[in-house]
This record gives sequence, structure tokens and C-alpha cells, in this order.
Amino acid sequence: MKPRLADLLPTGALVPGLAEDLDLAGAGSGEELLARLTSVGPGVWSLPLLTAKGCEALRADLDARGARESTGAGPNSMHSYGAVLADLGLGPLATALRAELVAPIGRKLFASLGGTDLTAEHGFLAEYGADADEELGYHVDDSVVTLNLCLGEDFSGTELYFRGVRCDEHRQTPWSPSEVFELDHEPGQAILHAGRHRHGVHPLRRGRRRNLILWCQGEAGRRLASECGPWCGHAG
Repeated sequence: MKPRLADLLPTGALVPGLAEDLDLAGAGSGEELLARLTSVGPGVWSLPLLTAKGCEALRADLDARGARESTGAGPNSMHSYGAVLADLGLGPLATALRAELVAPIGRKLFASLGGTDLTAEHGFLAEYGADADEELGYHVDDSVVTLNLCLGEDFSGTELYFRGVRCDEHRQTPWSPSEVFELDHEPGQAILHAGRHRHGVHPLRRGRRRNLILWCQGEAGRRLASECGPWCGHAG
């Protein structure tokens, strides 16, 4: 039996009641979990996930596992600083986040993009600071659904901005005014969006920001990304 997300995080890390709602979602009822989501823009939702003490405890655990020493090589081609969760011994945490949290949400909110078939994940840390990445350019993720969890620390800037969902064929097409929005990323808050949702991170102005990011993948979503459909903002 795979460990529960609540058991893989420090005690009290999850916001009150979330562990119980995740159990209900796993049993087939995801309404309680969905009720915790707030729409923050077209196709983008926020979810209070970790308490302030939970963020602090998880940061300490990551540092104890060598997360800071792992910076420099980068967890993917877009982030020069950070670490892959599996390399830190946190592969089970990434899997639990996908299976217990993102998959039930994907089935409800991202079905048209292949969110019903989230069978794999790539979890990593992103580091923003004067000695790390200071911004992230306009891009799409290698995912069907992305979870982006802010862990703090004390910072200003690095707002997330979004520019509409596109298929591979129309990835470089212009955006409409209704697709343009940005948001501040608060510690403990998870942002969920389609991997095909074009986005980026504005420059850091002060401090240091650390994020745990999960790219959730599945074959159905990969096929859909290469074929323009009603979900593509350019086609619509």
C-alpha cells in the first residue's frame, strides 16, 4: 500500500481538513476537494495546500536532504537552479501529490485536455534569488496538468503571468486581451493549470522564492497537445 500524502509531509503541514478531503476524493467523491479551489483566471485555479509551519518544515527537510547543494545543474532545460524531487529521495511525495491531489482535479477540470489520464509525474524544485534564477521566460510545460506550490521564503516580484492555452501548432500565435492576467504567488498556495497554458515568471525584485513544481503527464494529453481542438484558444 502506497503511503498517503499526509504521512509523507511533516506533521501539521497540510491545511486543516485537506487530508480528509483527499481521502474522500480517493474514494470517488471529489466535491469537497473541488470546493477548496478558487478560480484566479481563465483555466487557472489556486488551492491552499500548506500551512506556514508546513512550508517552513518542508523547506528545512529539503535543505537537510541537500536541496541547496543540488542547485546549479538545474532540474530541466528552463530552470538553471533547483533539484529533482526523486534525486532528493522524495519521489514518493511527488507520486502522492499526483495521485491524491492533481489526478482527481484533472478528471474534473482538465478532462478536455487529457486530465483523466494522469499516470506519471516529474517533480522538482525551482529556486529564485540573487544567486539563482531571477525570472522565467514565456513557455509551456512538458505536462498535461501542472501544480506549482510556493514554499516561500521572503520575496517580492516573481509574479506568474498567463497568456492562453494553445496546441503545438498555434503555440506562437498572439493572445487576446481576455487571456492576459497575472497573480502573486503566496507561500503555501498551489496553482494548478494546463501544461499547454502559456506562462512565465516576472523578475525577482527582492529576497528568495522557492517552489515545488509537479508536471503531471499522460498519453491522452500528449496526443491532444499535437492536435488542435476546441480547447485551443487560437481555434476558439
